[in-house]
Amino acid sequence: MAVNDALVFATLSACFGPVDEGTWAETTAPAAWSEFLTAARRLLQEARPLSADSSPIEHAHVAAPFSEYLTEAEVKALYAPPSFEEKRQFAARHFTGGLPASAVPVESLYVAWTERECALPFAERSGLYRSDAALYMSDLLASLGLEAPSALSAYPDHLCVECAVTAHLIDAGMVDEACQFWQERSAWLTDYRARLRRIGDEAGFYLALVDLMLGVRAAQQSCADNLAPSGHSA
Repeated sequence: MAVNDALVFATLSACFGPVDEGTWAETTAPAAWSEFLTAARRLLQEARPLSADSSPIEHAHVAAPFSEYLTEAEVKALYAPPSFEEKRQFAARHFTGGLPASAVPVESLYVAWTERECALPFAERSGLYRSDAALYMSDLLASLGLEAPSALSAYPDHLCVECAVTAHLIDAGMVDEACQFWQERSAWLTDYRARLRRIGDEAGFYLALVDLMLGVRAAQQSCADNLAPSGHSA
């Protein structure tokens, strides 16, 4: 079975971003969603860099359940993606800034705004849009010839965009760049997970996806550590 890691990130992008009803229906159709779950499970379980083929031994572990990585409630949520209307309503309540229950998936809101002295009085403050992460993503999108969806043009460091860029890098054969990009851009998800947890059961599907992404991050870090040359003491 061919590795399809780009599909995982493209699907995650659709889950957190604005998509039309037809696109969501295609994304969550039984066959398509099953393919996503299978690819996501492989990405969690196989000790390999993004887009790299796994060994026959690693293939033997593909059938291991998600319950090794997610809670029982998260597994249940992951196998029952929301309808388009449910997704729309959740986004209206929680993916919109300025509301009491906001959990906007934008990296800038969970990292220090900037470390540059010229940016005072906002230097090192958190909870603000347009941090250094956003500026970096704007430059990266331009260099790759990509654009954020029009609804997210002011938020280039939106999780939807970061997942889409990861998928693009994999599809373009820029595997090392994809691995590095994902490790750098996914560090904020631990704090975002805490924000989703405060919403409660309503956020179960999105919490499951974030835990899946954090699992991928941990697996990629473990793979990088295993591939790194051993250090030698002087």
